[in-house]
Amino acid sequence: MTIFHFGRHTVPFTDIHDIHLDYNYHENEIFIDLELNGGVQMSLNLPDSLTFMEQFIKQIRDVKDA
Repeated sequence: MTIFHFGRHTVPFTDIHDIHLDYNYHENEIFIDLELNGGVQMSLNLPDSLTFMEQFIKQIRDVKDA
């Protein structure tokens, strides 16, 4: 099971129900909101959003063998 680590938190990818992405292209910012199983919502700050996206893209490559 792949686990997303950020700050002092550890979240298994299997616990993530949905992802909402907000970005500002001109400001070079990306923000992620996660909805976890059970209805818990987490809004990530910029550094954690970048960490999440890096790990999520790696997960996609591993799963899709791309």
